[in-house]
Amino acid sequence: MQQAPVTTLAPPPSQPLDRQAAGERVVARLKGVIASNKMMTDPLMTYAWSGDASSYRLIPAAVVFINSEDDVRAVMTAARAERLPITFRAAGTSLSGQAVTDGVLAVLGDGWRKLSIHPGAEQITLGPAIIVAHANTALKPFNKKLGPDPASQATCKIGGVVNNNSSGMCCGVAYNTYHTMARLRIVLADGTMLDSGDAASCAAFRASHADLLAALAALHHEVMEDADLVALIRHKYRIKNTVGYSINALVDYHDPLDILIHLIVGSEGTLGFVSEVTYNTIPEHPHKATALVPFPDPYAAARAIIELSNGGVQTTTGVTAAEYIERRALATVEHLVPLAPLLPWLTESSPAVLIDVAAPTAEQLEEETARTVDILRRNGATHIDFSTDEARSHALWDVRKGFFTSGGAARPKGTSMLTEDVAAPIDRLAEFVIDMRDLLDRYGYEDAIIFGHALAGNLHFQMSDDFSDPKAADKFDLFNQELSQLVSVRYGGSLKAEHGTGRAIAPFVEAEWGSKAYALMYRIKELFDPEYLLNPGVLLNRDDKVHVKNLKVMPLADDLVDMCIECGFCEPACPSHQMTLSPRQRIAVTRERERLRRSGEDPARLKRLDDDFQYAGLDTCAACNLCSLRCPVGIETGTMIIGQRTERRGDFARSVAGFAARHTGGIEAAMRAGVGLADVAKSVVSAPLVETVTETARRISGNRIPRIYKALKPGPGAPKLPESRDDPKASGFPVPIALSGRQRVVYFPSCATRMFGAPETGHNLLAVPAAMLALLARAGFDVVMPDNLGGQCCGQPFQSKGFPEEAARVGGALNAQLATLSGNGAALVLTDASTCAKHLKDFPGAAPVLDSSEFLLREILPRLTITQKLPVVAVHHNCSAQRLKEQPATEAIARACADTIAVLSSVTCCGYAGDKGLFVPELNEHATRFAKQDIPADCTLGVSTVSTCASGLSEHAGVPFVGLASLLEYASRPLS
Repeated sequence: MQQAPVTTLAPPPSQPLDRQAAGERVVARLKGVIASNKMMTDPLMTYAWSGDASSYRLIPAAVVFINSEDDVRAVMTAARAERLPITFRAAGTSLSGQAVTDGVLAVLGDGWRKLSIHPGAEQITLGPAIIVAHANTALKPFNKKLGPDPASQATCKIGGVVNNNSSGMCCGVAYNTYHTMARLRIVLADGTMLDSGDAASCAAFRASHADLLAALAALHHEVMEDADLVALIRHKYRIKNTVGYSINALVDYHDPLDILIHLIVGSEGTLGFVSEVTYNTIPEHPHKATALVPFPDPYAAARAIIELSNGGVQTTTGVTAAEYIERRALATVEHLVPLAPLLPWLTESSPAVLIDVAAPTAEQLEEETARTVDILRRNGATHIDFSTDEARSHALWDVRKGFFTSGGAARPKGTSMLTEDVAAPIDRLAEFVIDMRDLLDRYGYEDAIIFGHALAGNLHFQMSDDFSDPKAADKFDLFNQELSQLVSVRYGGSLKAEHGTGRAIAPFVEAEWGSKAYALMYRIKELFDPEYLLNPGVLLNRDDKVHVKNLKVMPLADDLVDMCIECGFCEPACPSHQMTLSPRQRIAVTRERERLRRSGEDPARLKRLDDDFQYAGLDTCAACNLCSLRCPVGIETGTMIIGQRTERRGDFARSVAGFAARHTGGIEAAMRAGVGLADVAKSVVSAPLVETVTETARRISGNRIPRIYKALKPGPGAPKLPESRDDPKASGFPVPIALSGRQRVVYFPSCATRMFGAPETGHNLLAVPAAMLALLARAGFDVVMPDNLGGQCCGQPFQSKGFPEEAARVGGALNAQLATLSGNGAALVLTDASTCAKHLKDFPGAAPVLDSSEFLLREILPRLTITQKLPVVAVHHNCSAQRLKEQPATEAIARACADTIAVLSSVTCCGYAGDKGLFVPELNEHATRFAKQDIPADCTLGVSTVSTCASGLSEHAGVPFVGLASLLEYASRPLS
């Protein structure tokens, strides 16, 4: 069979292409089609988008955000004109280097977030920017889910899942995209759209692309006439396989349209752009039992897994997952709480298998679990403890899903993490594991760990190396060559089971498939994309060393983040992601700046990166550290950014901060007066005019003058307590024993609550301090507050801005007063802002401080009678409240006050970030841009546990947001 010639967009060597200039020309061609702030060619942003979760880095010539099929066509036209290739990028969690390019990186924007559940939830239609976990959350009420379930599903997006034919822990072979896809909508390299679920679109395509369809039909017949090739294809797809194109489509289907759309699946963006997909959903049974089961050796584990695999017939009832975890992998996580019960049963060589058993009824689950236990016992399991406790199950699976990053965090600092995923026939699993371990050890990858989806014979392994050492790439090359022989030839397995071919395996596709099938794949590429416009070099590549080129180096930059592997799991939580930089990108750019600083190789580029990082890296980081909750090793990028802010503070800034710390009372009074004056101005002059004037002033001043907006209201100031005969401040005795016999509480109204008020709601709500005092009295507490509340502050605003000394001075003074009033913690201490509570817990004094959510739920709500409820209340979980794990408490209080609650699922940190809503409002606007979609039509009120967050949400969410205490006081107010 003749091999098709390879053409590329690259110019001949005598005419080298200036990629940077070409990228700028692409952007110029797209002017007026795509917003200018959605196209980037500067050194900072192109470097920020240069890496995915793989070990490769390529700096794009241009980064362009696309939001429609017209955008896709326009980018194709512009890139083609400038001889630059295009790579489409979804979440960038790709592990084989398929989401990076030195051409045009077309990033999915907000326009691709379609999610539509069909009647009965038997199908779901999704845009390529939908995160997999979000789709499953929407399907959960129907006891349905998507078939593909990658470990990165809380981050990865549908576009990547389709293009990599991703699978996962329970997916196996039967439930991947290829087998569960009902419909696909695509844009081909020539700009043509095909919707396989639309009869008119299909008819038009059959007419306009008859030659392409005829060529695919001819390929189908050619393959079907080759019995050896058909047998090879069927053998290769009995196990997980994402090496090369999905040429099983040429065997499984006869209609060339069906062949075409199934070839797109797993094509890694090299054949077309996927703009929409409809999945057939699969059952998500409500009854489940989970156990982490140790075995004495790999052979015992393999025997059990073979028997559990049900003869290779995959179902959604019974054993749905069996994750093999070797002993060295267990060692990296055995310090975690979920692993504690297993430790007595582990020897130096014990693997363990994480098993899920599922069923539609409790009775059937009991039967299936008993059958599973019998199999495990007969095959030598040393400890079996199945549990239906959902929290325990989630904890165990979180450990398993986090191996990619927790294993990566165990590597030496400064090294890159390498990961591969392979598959072999399940009946050879034990010897496969042993041979894999031997290969890793022989090449010096002793830190490598092995784990994987055992029911599918799929093993993952990851290790580390320092690619700043040229010998490391040579060793990795030799390792990959021997790995290819071991997996593809000796075991007849798959060199990439589910992570996609990418650059990592492209040189080994021919060894895996043989020359005949390999040539067939090149013919497919030529039919769809003869110019090699779409992601060239990925999946197919003539360069036998491409897998060891453009490897990432990981220079040490900051102890706080040096263990980051740039997986991107943090990004969905970041309020500035896709506005400026994400945590992953802040770390990557910080590493590059530090590398340049040490090497001294390009001072001009370093200065540009440093200068541009001020706004994109520092000013627009909320420093909320929600990224740490998504990171399996808890990296706090926000803390790194606060440190960099501190480093950039000059003497003048420090002197201003010192003055502010000594005059917090005056600043608070001025702030309240300023907001109050602006509020009055809005009643005299039109509010839009006031907002326009102050917004203009903010921009002209370089974000030094705060803006004014309709929802911004002056706060109530410091509340006054009713006189009490046993007030320790009056008596001089800080004794927490109330003479009245009532329990005493020390209440600190936060400075944010005192300065910022809530908008009008129509419910005659009290301001938070007044509501809190009313609730405390209603519940029978005696209340004490600090003296001279004006100016009292926990120190958090100074800390977040990079002034730790001033934060300690101001916060220390407050802590001392709270300790005195509470008798060193003998009395409860309460504050009403989650940000203050979090800071006071991080920098504690002698008196522990409770936040409003936990205090109201534990101490107040049980003593109240709810007298009136709202139909529905929207709930926002502030970033500090999330880090304090207060979501259940906040939701419990909201449920007590309303018939229904609507949690803002699209908002993580709202981006107000203290005062950034006043000075950098675009961050708050970006972070809350989907909030209105989370709020039902009959909702008239929302709650947040921080007044500044409530103010920003009131502006962007469409309903007023108030404090939790204000809502609870209203709901428990005695009716006359």
